[in-house]
Amino acid sequence: MNEFGCRLMIAAPQGVAAKLQSILSGAGIEADVLCHSGADALAGKQEGTLVLTVWRLEDMTGAELAAQMGETCEVLMIVPQDWNDTPGANVMTLRNPVSQEAMVQSVRVLGHCFDRIHTLRLRSEKLARQLEERKIIERAKGKLMDTQKLSESDVHYRMQKMSMDTGRRIVDVAREILGEHAAQ
Repeated sequence: MNEFGCRLMIAAPQGVAAKLQSILSGAGIEADVLCHSGADALAGKQEGTLVLTVWRLEDMTGAELAAQMGETCEVLMIVPQDWNDTPGANVMTLRNPVSQEAMVQSVRVLGHCFDRIHTLRLRSEKLARQLEERKIIERAKGKLMDTQKLSESDVHYRMQKMSMDTGRRIVDVAREILGEHAAQ
């Protein structure tokens, strides 16, 4: 495992991959996966992978690989000086020749940024889930207030008590009140 929370994959022709691996290893960064073709890289694809690749693999370009890896992977691609294409949203480029220090620093920065983005994505998903659960609870409260003519505090107390008495989460009690499946 490398110093990041994400996987590090090197995807390059065999001799280039060995050189990139040696440079990174010398800086204390270990690649988790080493691939010599785009097909191999795609076969080993996992969400949360940082891919260090070159402009040309034996079976596709680095840009094609980046597009097929998707937005859950970040790609650092070493490109020729005269490369003029626009990289995809998940691609950062380094122009060749690139110094070893610049490449190592780029991998470190991108790896740490990718970790931060992943943490923020998880936090965002958690907040979205909590908001959705809050909406369900509020809808259930509204339904009970309308049907039983109770105040919001009385309804909330009843739902809390039902939750504690049955050992279920309050959102599951709310789903039951609304007639939704508790397994959602």
